[in-house]
Amino acid sequence: MRRLKTAALLLPCVAFTAAAWADEPPPYEGDPNWSMRALAGYSKTGGNTDNSAGNALLHVAHIIGDWKLLFGLEGLYGSTRGETTSQAWSVRLQGNYNITPKVYWYTGARYDDDAFSGFKYQTAVKTGIGYQFYNTDTTKLAVQGGIGYLWLRKEYLVKDAVGGVTERLDFDPNTGIPYEAEHSVAFDGALVFEHSFNQYTKLLAGATVLASSDNTLTTATIALQVKMSNRLALAAGYQLTNNSSPPAGSGHRDTLTTLSLVYDMKNPNLAPE
Repeated sequence: MRRLKTAALLLPCVAFTAAAWADEPPPYEGDPNWSMRALAGYSKTGGNTDNSAGNALLHVAHIIGDWKLLFGLEGLYGSTRGETTSQAWSVRLQGNYNITPKVYWYTGARYDDDAFSGFKYQTAVKTGIGYQFYNTDTTKLAVQGGIGYLWLRKEYLVKDAVGGVTERLDFDPNTGIPYEAEHSVAFDGALVFEHSFNQYTKLLAGATVLASSDNTLTTATIALQVKMSNRLALAAGYQLTNNSSPPAGSGHRDTLTTLSLVYDMKNPNLAPE
């Protein structure tokens, strides 16, 4: 089970002081058709414990006519006593076509690879309808739902006392039954929320679900972002990932707590999430 944490206690102090020294944001003069958010975090402990942890994220949005194209790339890595104990990455691509100012049709694909989840991979294509409840400078809220097709493959992980994987089996050792590639129709749903309390502090939250007869993958995230300058911010975040039908020997739930540095090419009319 993945456990990757960095100290998040510094963020309230930053939130208290940021308003005192952050510059007033200038009027937005960038390309109105582009938006980007990049994030990176790292921690290391030594002495009685020897742990390293890192996480990164890149979200990009681009508008072409009535289309909004979204790209997301996320990854994390953790080690204990020189052994890899967390390693995962995911990539997502989605296109939204505006039917009305609030209603859009979407189509996309995603690929998830978590070396410690018990799944070799999970990948899906999807399509459906979305609705923007709010899309203002301070608050953005959108939900979407549709149908998808899911491919996945399980594996059995043999771990040592530290948590590193010593062997990956393509069969269940309890039954001897091999794991075959599984594919099925799935329900796809997502929610994205963003709210700016003021020009320095912002809350971001989201949830996705991909539910099929083989497995239901649910991911929920929340982050508090505090501005340090016109481009840089600190963010404290929490992520919960749950698989309903993991292979034998693997847990259902993983959590991720981070403190990260954010580079935000902020476009007030275009969220990169």
